Amino acid sequence: MSQVERVRRIIYSSRATGVNLRDDHQDILAVSRRNNGMDGISGILWIRGDRYLQLLEGPPESVAGTFSRIADDARHRDVVVLDDQLAVERQFGDWAMAGDPGERPEDASLRLRGLLRNADGEVARFFDPA
Repeated sequence: MSQVERVRRIIYSSRATGVNLRDDHQDILAVSRRNNGMDGISGILWIRGDRYLQLLEGPPESVAGTFSRIADDARHRDVVVLDDQLAVERQFGDWAMAGDPGERPEDASLRLRGLLRNADGEVARFFDPA
């Protein structure tokens, strides 16, 4: 009998603090894609204005380390953990971002709905694009 490997899932929100949010958003995404792939982490980053909403999932130790670095990042403040649990499967097999500041709000909302189409309702409820 094989053992099911559980993943840790953290969902948090925060507020951006930088003066050039677009550059910060692009830098965060580039670094996330690089580091998260090496650490076995997947998830989604939703950006709307100065608000970040992120789901991280993967090996418990990797998620803990990544979240610790994120919480210490000076480019945002008011970090609030909305959900933190062990799960039996990932919601997002790939890293994704929705809600880039240059997008029209309706386009960003459609993209987010597409990314969430197969997500569990308990996860999707945190990412209401309204």
